[in-house]
Amino acid sequence: MAAADFIKKLAPGAQKVYKKYNVLASLVIAQGCLESSFGTSGLSKQANNLFGIKGTYNGKYVLMWTSEQDKKGNVSRIQAKFRKYPSYADSLADLGSLYTRLSRYKDVVGEKDYKKATAAVSKAGYATDINYATKLNSIIFTYKLTQYDTFDDAPDEPSEPETPTKPTYPSKEYQGKDVELNDGLPSDIDFRQLHVSTKDGKELVEIVGAVLELQDDTTGKKSFTFTLLRTEDNGTEFDLLVPGNILYLDEKVYNHQKYYITDIELDQRRKNVLQKKVTANHVYTVLLVNDRVEEKISKKLNIKEALDFALADTPFQYVLKAKLSEFDEVDQDGFGEKNRVELMDQIVEDYEIELDVNNYVIYVHLKMGKVVDYTFDSRYNMPGFKLKINDQNTSTRAWGYGAEKKAKKSDTKSTDTKSNEDEKEKEPEYEFEPILYIHPDEDKFLIEGKPRWGEPIRDDTVKKASNMVSTLKKHVNPYPDVVVEAEYQYIYEPALQGIEEEFWKGDTIHVIADTANGITFEDDVRLVSVTYNPLNPYDSPKMTFANFRKDIQDYQVSQARQIKQQKRYIDQLMRTLN
Repeated sequence: MAAADFIKKLAPGAQKVYKKYNVLASLVIAQGCLESSFGTSGLSKQANNLFGIKGTYNGKYVLMWTSEQDKKGNVSRIQAKFRKYPSYADSLADLGSLYTRLSRYKDVVGEKDYKKATAAVSKAGYATDINYATKLNSIIFTYKLTQYDTFDDAPDEPSEPETPTKPTYPSKEYQGKDVELNDGLPSDIDFRQLHVSTKDGKELVEIVGAVLELQDDTTGKKSFTFTLLRTEDNGTEFDLLVPGNILYLDEKVYNHQKYYITDIELDQRRKNVLQKKVTANHVYTVLLVNDRVEEKISKKLNIKEALDFALADTPFQYVLKAKLSEFDEVDQDGFGEKNRVELMDQIVEDYEIELDVNNYVIYVHLKMGKVVDYTFDSRYNMPGFKLKINDQNTSTRAWGYGAEKKAKKSDTKSTDTKSNEDEKEKEPEYEFEPILYIHPDEDKFLIEGKPRWGEPIRDDTVKKASNMVSTLKKHVNPYPDVVVEAEYQYIYEPALQGIEEEFWKGDTIHVIADTANGITFEDDVRLVSVTYNPLNPYDSPKMTFANFRKDIQDYQVSQARQIKQQKRYIDQLMRTLN
């Protein structure tokens, strides 16, 4: 856009700013010309940001590289957030509002001499360029911008440009329309496959012979690794295995899952032996971890409102697998200012939900899975078993401290009138009194009659006592941490066909660990994490079952009862198999 055309485009809006905010139109136009390079800068094109104003506007921003100059003229390059506006009109109005809101620009507002106005802008620190005022003066003089320092013909501007005072978050509930994947993927799949694609999708090749290790759990985050040896037949796919390219994997439940290659380890051990170790992360993790929510909100949110906030401006949608009324509402303090994966992790914790992700569709469960009729038995289909019990990180009570009250100026005494008592460090005052939370089962876990103290929680973002109580309930845990890990081996047994059910993450199954000395563990446990090779249906996956809470006495009684039942169970098993 030519300089003259750009100035004509800005002039009416600049005159409106002059009429409403009493800031010279010539100054506003000159700043727009300088900051946006007469409307050609990337910032003005991408964000309608004419004046290089940093930060966010109604939660919107873009990241841009910028040059900063210190007082000695040294220039450095940094990446910063800049406000993203719906239109030029919003950008112009925001500049006028900025000058009237901030006291350091008081000498700019009302100034009729453009040279004094530009000097005041520079002195107030609008830009780090030490020649900022000189450059503005040159533009005003060259293009005779003082001709616009009148608002006789400017229409009245009764209010700010029509932009919402609070950002709105459209629903991200799934509407049945999926994000399109590579159209070269096979539509009919007889067996699970792995494909690699370029970023633009123009090349798509199947990878054969890879042995995968995929980790899948109830948080929604999935990743896998594999190593591929370079051969005479796989050169194309081997060369496509570079960071940023895409892998499409048929998982146990969902086909054509989109993963981004995030890490490559090239290994050349001998002259003609070359292999790559590949790490790939699901599109859910990759897209959300590289995007931030810069805004913060503090109010009670239901699960839909929280998800809409966290997933705004992303291609992801969600499906609630329970009624909205069954999910908790949570008082949120300072919810936001995180990358989106961290925010989704917080939602998982705060609302006690579980996620299952099918590309861009997120299934939200209160508790996924069901109780299935299936048994892991160390004498039959469970070659490996590990039980961990940790009693070191337990606690029965803890203090919670929320936000501190800000000191008022009237509360500050001069040093001349302070007494010795005043000079002593005062205890901080809080928005609510510190809370001592005691677990209701504390009396079962006392050590020589004394409680187990947990680390206090000190969180300056918590301003409501109810929120602190909720946090303390999750923090104080007197129960020993019990983790069960098991290896599974598929065994074809005709006698069990039609009796044992298929199982997957979230399901509850029965586990028996037996030794020559008797049964060491038997219980119903819930599968929350599995590491497996989806390309091999007969793979032996490694599984981690949910931590479960029992007090120590109940656990010991349970073990004694299970040992007594050992003979009965063995007899039943033998009758079933025979």
